[in-house]
Formats: sequence, C-alpha cells, structure tokens
Amino acid sequence: MSGGDGALDQYWAALKATYQEAYSEVAADHMVFPRNTGEIIEHDAFGIINDEHDDIIAMWLKIDGGAITNASFTAEECVTCTASGSVVTELIRGKTLAEALRVTPDDVAADLGGLPEKDRHCAELAVNVLRMAVQDYQGQVAQTRV
Repeated sequence: MSGGDGALDQYWAALKATYQEAYSEVAADHMVFPRNTGEIIEHDAFGIINDEHDDIIAMWLKIDGGAITNASFTAEECVTCTASGSVVTELIRGKTLAEALRVTPDDVAADLGGLPEKDRHCAELAVNVLRMAVQDYQGQVAQTRV
C-alpha cells in the first residue's frame, strides 16, 4: 500500500469499530472524531481539572451577552473523557450560562448512548470542568464590577 490509498481512513474505521465493541456508535464516533478540540485563543473562560484517575481535561469558553458562543476542550489519555468533553461542548453551544450549568453527567452519558459504570467519572469530569470555566468567567466579571 502506498500513500493516498485510503489507509488512514481504514485505520480510523478500525479504531471506531474497536471502540464500538464496548461503547455505542455515537460514543465511538466522539472518541475517534471529537468535536471542538483545541484552545480558543481569545477565550473568556477557562477550566482545567485532573482527577484521581489521572484523567486531565481542559475547557475554553467564548461568551457574548451571557451566552456561550464557542466552546472547546482537550483531554489527555482517556478516550471516554475525550468523548465526554466533545459532547459537553456540543450541548452548551448557544446556551446561556444558566442553561449550560444545568447539563449533568446523566445528560452527557445519554447523549453518548450510555456509558459503562467504570467510565461514569469521565462524564462527571467533563461537567465539572465546564462548571470551573463558568466560575472562572463569573469571577472575572465580578472583578470588573468592583
């Protein structure tokens, strides 16, 4: 095989098929093709968290008029954290801060087509980093009012 023959597409398809052995197709798709990854350079809010499993996730938010206009994340080492961060950014885009704060780990797990109990902490981690980013924003706003 040589370059340009679809080998990379075959790789991604095989990886997704492997994840689908333990997760839903939706979860596997978010694991292999996460949405909204990487830093938002001119972000308004940022959160980062590292849990006892050594899972690390960071989230950036762009906020205008009290609504989240852009959200992105990065996660290291854990494909379930990657999928959870991907779903959270999809769920909160266009939402007010209050609406975003109502997103729960159950919402994340449901949007992923369910998660094994052993991976439940990943949905919690993604929601917690969202809350940290919102708190970061709210703290900045409070400081500008003083």
